Amino acid sequence: MSGRMPRISRTPPSQSRKSHSRSHDLGNFTGHEEESKMKMTKLKAFAAVAALTAGAAEARELRFTISPPEPSPWGQATKAFAENVAELSGGELTVNVFYANQLGSEQQTVRQIARGRLDMGLMSNTATSLLVPEFALLAVPYVFDSLDQADCVADQHLLDTYAEPFEAAGVRALEWVEVGHQIVFSKEAVDSIDALDNMKVRVAPTQTDTIFFEATGANAIPLGVNEVPSSLKTGSVTAATVPAVYGMAIGLPEIAPEITISNHVHQVGAILISDRTWETLSDEEKGWVSEASAVFKTLRQSVRGAESALVDKAASMEGVTVHRPDLGAWRTLAQENHQRIVDAIGGDADTAWEELQAAKKSCAG
Repeated sequence: MSGRMPRISRTPPSQSRKSHSRSHDLGNFTGHEEESKMKMTKLKAFAAVAALTAGAAEARELRFTISPPEPSPWGQATKAFAENVAELSGGELTVNVFYANQLGSEQQTVRQIARGRLDMGLMSNTATSLLVPEFALLAVPYVFDSLDQADCVADQHLLDTYAEPFEAAGVRALEWVEVGHQIVFSKEAVDSIDALDNMKVRVAPTQTDTIFFEATGANAIPLGVNEVPSSLKTGSVTAATVPAVYGMAIGLPEIAPEITISNHVHQVGAILISDRTWETLSDEEKGWVSEASAVFKTLRQSVRGAESALVDKAASMEGVTVHRPDLGAWRTLAQENHQRIVDAIGGDADTAWEELQAAKKSCAG
């Protein structure tokens, strides 16, 4: 109905009020009592809608991108992170996780985070290096003497070296992430470094991977990690170097059953959040996110445990061969090319490399 409702004349005293009340229907409300009830009903409905709207406005969602699938160690850690944020905030802040490159490749999404178009993401060293090129130094082949040394550098020195470059890139690192060792998945046996000569090998789109494999004599072909399965299937490449657990998780042994445990790179990635997003969070919200992100520390043990277990499982698969070559020649070749890699990265890589060497020395004892 529109406009003001017409007033109906009162019932004469001689008529029964009881019989008059029976004549009312939904289209014929009269009297002050009925009008007041209708107004009250409208006010209650308005209040309910306002409450719902206010609740929706208070709740906030962060979009989180991740390349690995949900069942992987990284996927499970991210799922736990989202659950922790929801629990700590009482549902006022939630994290919507997009697994398995649903929003695009790492190369695409890491740039979206820097621009503030995406809120957060779990990024490999390869992706992070697109924003901070000198971060790739952590993935220089055989740069660390041991895992203990690598852990010490990550825990005690990385923030000092990379805090300012991350800020300049428009992101901040909430936690460092264990990505694990890179190995080689191939259609042909790679039982020594010489076997790579003239082989088409997918490498990460970084100077660290590309220069090292070119030095082996391989035809190094930089590709995003999401392109690895299809490139192996079509024959665009014969082999691919990827983190061991990730390669197992996406089924590479079925495509490239010759597995070489080269462990030439120990990858450290990062949980990145856009500075634009971070600055819009309240102090309380920042506290929830920071506290919840501690769960990613568990990846160090879970990824390493999964590496060992999955390699052993692959070795028992029919048609799969696991090669464990002497890595002396691999290490020597890598060390001969370390400075070449640093020079190719450019920018502040020389300074970061010196700081990395000092951190290694500090962690040697």
